[in-house]
Amino acid sequence: MAINLIIEQAKNVRTRQQPIRTMSLIPVQIKITYKNNIHLYQKLAPKIKELQALGLTHNEMVCRLKISRKTILKSFLYLKDSQENANQL
Repeated sequence: MAINLIIEQAKNVRTRQQPIRTMSLIPVQIKITYKNNIHLYQKLAPKIKELQALGLTHNEMVCRLKISRKTILKSFLYLKDSQENANQL
């Protein structure tokens, strides 16, 4: 009796008109890009070296380049390390 009742209820249930789309049915194209992330202090190192050669102070470089003092200090450390590595070779 219970089985007949379940079958009768199942006949009255509306079904979807369209099939459910799964991920396998959706065409997807993914573009993988490789970024060579260069830090700002590394990009600005040549310019900061040039400004230092012109005699600008750290505060003047901060105002002129509109960057933080910490970025300028990191750039100086980067230049120092790169020069030391070049001398070791």
